[in-house]
Amino acid sequence: MEMEQTRNTMKMRKFTEYCSGITLALILGFAMTIVSCGEDDEPIVVLAAPTIEISSPADLSGLQALVASPFSFTIAVAAEAGLSSVSLNGDNIKTYSQGVAEDSFSHEYTPTENGSINLIFVVEDAEGTTTESATVVLEAVGDPGFLLADFAADDGSSVTLSTIDPTHWDADRTITTFDVNGNLTSSATFENVNNQFTIETGITNPDASADLAYQGNAMKVVKQPAAWGAGGWSHIMLDFGTTIDQATVEALPQMNETMDDLTAGTMYVEIDVYYADSEDLPFATLVGENVTLGDNPAFGSDKTRGYSFFLMLTKHDAHRLNPDGAGMFMGYEEYITEPNKWITLRFDELYVESAGNFFGSGNENAATSDVIDGVKIVAGGGYGDGQSGNAIYFRNLRIVDAE
Repeated sequence: MEMEQTRNTMKMRKFTEYCSGITLALILGFAMTIVSCGEDDEPIVVLAAPTIEISSPADLSGLQALVASPFSFTIAVAAEAGLSSVSLNGDNIKTYSQGVAEDSFSHEYTPTENGSINLIFVVEDAEGTTTESATVVLEAVGDPGFLLADFAADDGSSVTLSTIDPTHWDADRTITTFDVNGNLTSSATFENVNNQFTIETGITNPDASADLAYQGNAMKVVKQPAAWGAGGWSHIMLDFGTTIDQATVEALPQMNETMDDLTAGTMYVEIDVYYADSEDLPFATLVGENVTLGDNPAFGSDKTRGYSFFLMLTKHDAHRLNPDGAGMFMGYEEYITEPNKWITLRFDELYVESAGNFFGSGNENAATSDVIDGVKIVAGGGYGDGQSGNAIYFRNLRIVDAE
């Protein structure tokens, strides 16, 4: 009887322990369930994706831009997680420090060649989330070719030379630097011989409604009377500070064996010109069949053909310090026949009057094709408008392929 009682007591103890284990497991499971439910109920914060908008131009359809000229966009971006960067076609254009949540900024894009260009702006936030703009199609036109100088940037430092040797080129000089957007250099200089002109680069276009190919800033030249009496001359000597590729120079029209014409080139020098007329000195009084040469003929020009422009390829230092023929490789001549409009001059005519100074003539002082680093421009040399207030504007001195 006692043994039976002991067995029953042990069974009861084990049952109690078993129940206690179940109870503890249930309690722990319930507690875990409570904790687990609490975690599931906690709100998860999801930050909105960043936003990007092109606010200018307002109309993004039919956009056109001039090759080698900047086209401006205004971009507005925002990000709840904070801004990280903005890129254009994979290239980063702006980055942000921590904490910047929104921004509006301008970005200038400069097309480099003709054709349709797809532009996609992308904003990235601090969490790495990105949003891209709709594709913007920009039609680029007016490819200037191999750009020597656009003349669109402002003047830089100006240095006056009090003496220069030899004296035949006159004593007083002003040399001014200007920034260049071009294929050859980022900075160039022009040289004013004996103050024959006033000159400024980066001047507002004289034609506010110019075709797209002629839009943008320009170089403005106003001629002054030359001290040595040849009214209307203005030797504008440009120095690029680096040589033009020899093969390019040799691809331009060259002087023929009889030195009275040019052989055809596979490339040509071009420049855009605008002559601003005035009531005080009408264009019609300077050119045409009825113009009187008087005591000041236009040396090397035919006024009946229009208003002449000479352009010489030079080795700058050799030419600026020596007689006319020194340092000259080739000279060209072209004419405009209308004022108050942009005209593109393609130099494919020989400046015959100075042919004996050019390479190919046997002149030992002429420059060779491998050292050309400068250009001289003479606008309307000897046309008698040396005191003219009629400004002449220039854009995009370049070398282009023959069509």
